[in-house]
Amino acid sequence: MRFHNHTLLRFAPFARFAPFAPFTRFAPFARFAPFARFAPISLLIAGLLMTACQSSITQASTTTSSGQAVVAQVSQIAATALPKRVVATTTSVAADGTLTLTTPLINASFDTTGKVTAVNVVPGQAVKTGDVLAELDPGTLQTTLQQAQQALALQKAQIAKSLAPAKQTDIDNAKAALNSAYAAYNTLKSGPTATTVEQALRSWNQAKNSLYSSQLDRDQTCGIKPGYSSDDDWKKALGGANCKRADMSVQQSEMRERTAYNAYVTAQQPTSQNDLTPAWASVVQAQTSLATLQNGVSDQQKAIYDLQIKQVETTVERAQRNLLAVRLLSPCNCVVQEAPLSVGATASSGSAITLLDLSEITFQTTNLNERDVVNMKSGLPATIRLKAFTETFTGTVDAVLPVSSGTLSTVALYTVILRLDTTNVDLRPGMTGQAEISLK
Repeated sequence: MRFHNHTLLRFAPFARFAPFAPFTRFAPFARFAPFARFAPISLLIAGLLMTACQSSITQASTTTSSGQAVVAQVSQIAATALPKRVVATTTSVAADGTLTLTTPLINASFDTTGKVTAVNVVPGQAVKTGDVLAELDPGTLQTTLQQAQQALALQKAQIAKSLAPAKQTDIDNAKAALNSAYAAYNTLKSGPTATTVEQALRSWNQAKNSLYSSQLDRDQTCGIKPGYSSDDDWKKALGGANCKRADMSVQQSEMRERTAYNAYVTAQQPTSQNDLTPAWASVVQAQTSLATLQNGVSDQQKAIYDLQIKQVETTVERAQRNLLAVRLLSPCNCVVQEAPLSVGATASSGSAITLLDLSEITFQTTNLNERDVVNMKSGLPATIRLKAFTETFTGTVDAVLPVSSGTLSTVALYTVILRLDTTNVDLRPGMTGQAEISLK
């Protein structure tokens, strides 16, 4: 078969299938097998076309002196650029939360045990610092305080008297007391004298005679005959009033006789050291008193006086504290939450009245996530909306707790504490709402 030139050119586009001539046995390419010998001509024509295009582009880029034109030429060939991503800036963060007490619940309790005599508060009542919440029966504490105060006053009066200038009469009396103390000591030291023993014996004899006389009088009054009367006679006789008085007189005479006898025995014994020691102490005390009156109080004695006063003052202060312990006082300007005490009941140590300090309440977030907490810092302003009120409240970020409070769908949650600005609204712990925290 013969082909004309125009017929060959018409099939030139299929020259690219020439490489598949050896594979004419494959059905898809079998119809192109007759044109395989024209492949070199087709490749030559395609190469000339590509060279022409490249030359055109190269000539345009080299002949153009303006950089702007080059950019225009390239832009016609390059792909269209994507638009820039616009990121919206967040100006605030919202988080749910609750009102929380800055100060925990306060338990005002007694330090002692006693019977409750008064409960002056009820739940919900507002109290001020120092108000008496409840009282216990003071018992003997009031008496103890009064005795301590009297002892302090007496001690001060005695010291003041000692510090005052001595009168001559006081000095004379002190000399007489010293002489008496010396005489008593010397008499005791010398031991019993014959006169002393004789006087003691005479006193004993008189006591015995008195006893005999009382016995005779009793027997006569009661109708008793010693040696003849039985016990039954004695019992019948003692039933009378006169007999009973006479028998009592005998008993008293017996006691006097025993005392006189012991004195007589003692008068015959030598003086022991135990008897001399207190006698000599009386002498030393009399000497000190006389020297103080004559020379005035020494600095050492003044220091002793000061110490004595401080000791008594300490006793008074202790008694006052013990007495105050029966009065339970409020430690703050608070509101009573619970008052479980009742009048007449016994309050043990630790029995408490629960108080709430509502002077400062904070708003604590409950669901602020980790993506927002990184933008939190102290001082950021916030607007708080509570479910219980229609008005809004303002405040500032006070603290950001560093430890996560939990997770929600694998996202960590954190607590931010907001300090509310002063308001006249009666806010209560536990109220819920939402805070909008400004990041500007």
